[in-house]
Parts: sequence; structure tokens; C-alpha cells
Amino acid sequence: MKKESWLYGVAVVSGIAVWIFVSKLSGRREAWDSQWYFLVGMPVVCLVSACLAFFEPNRPWRWGMTPLAAQAVWMIVTQGPGNLLPIGLVVFGVLAIPSMMTAQIGAWFGTKNAARVSR
Repeated sequence: MKKESWLYGVAVVSGIAVWIFVSKLSGRREAWDSQWYFLVGMPVVCLVSACLAFFEPNRPWRWGMTPLAAQAVWMIVTQGPGNLLPIGLVVFGVLAIPSMMTAQIGAWFGTKNAARVSR
């Protein structure tokens, strides 16, 4: 469980860091209003998710979902819920699909690596 706590921490911090970095870089209030979110931010989140799933391949979907959930919470805390909150949460859920898929790929490689090392 201790290892998972660190991995969750990395997932949360990386998700929030991407949101803040893209918002500051683009000058937009919400990171996903900028093209940089999709050109830089989402690939970084996907890469982090794959790496986390490589190290902990059980239930890899959580490593793809956690950074986006952290971004949703960060957005609500810093900007308030707003009247489009339900739609925003649906969008975060849809945006989590690519990172959950890359986490699955990372878990596959992690499982293969663990099998190779244990021989």
C-alpha cells in the first residue's frame, strides 16, 4: 500500500501541474481552452499514466483516471463550480479515456517485464 500511496501522489501532482503549467503558458483560465493542453498536456498525462501502470500494473485504469480527477478537483477549487459543472465532469471523463488506454499499455509492458525478470 505504501508504494501505491506514492504513485497516487505522483498521479495527482502531475495532473495538477499539467493544468497549472498549461494555464500559465497559454494565459487561459482553464487549461483545456488552450491548444497546448491537447498538444503538450494530454501527452504528458498519458506518459505519466503509462509509467505508473508499468510500476503497478494492477487495475491500470486508476493511473489514467487519477490525474484527470485531480484536474477536475483543482478546477472546481480554484474557479468554483460554475453552471457548466456537469458538462465539465463529463468532458473530464472522456478526456481520461486516452490516458486510461496508455496506462493499460504500460501495465502490459510492466507485466511482461516482471515475468522476464522473475525467470
